[in-house]
Amino acid sequence: MERRVVNKAAVRRAVARSTKASAQLERRTVPPTHVRSPSVARFLAERRERG
Repeated sequence: MERRVVNKAAVRRAVARSTKASAQLERRTVPPTHVRSPSVARFLAERRERG
């Protein structure tokens, strides 16, 4: 099989789609009205910065 170059944005979209589908199968989706706490928002922001 031939190797392909895939940009990071496409990989992120695929991961997000896969994660959402997996959560739905396991019935652990988050309601749309849920609001993250400030500490969780900071934690996630720090993780995104690290890559």
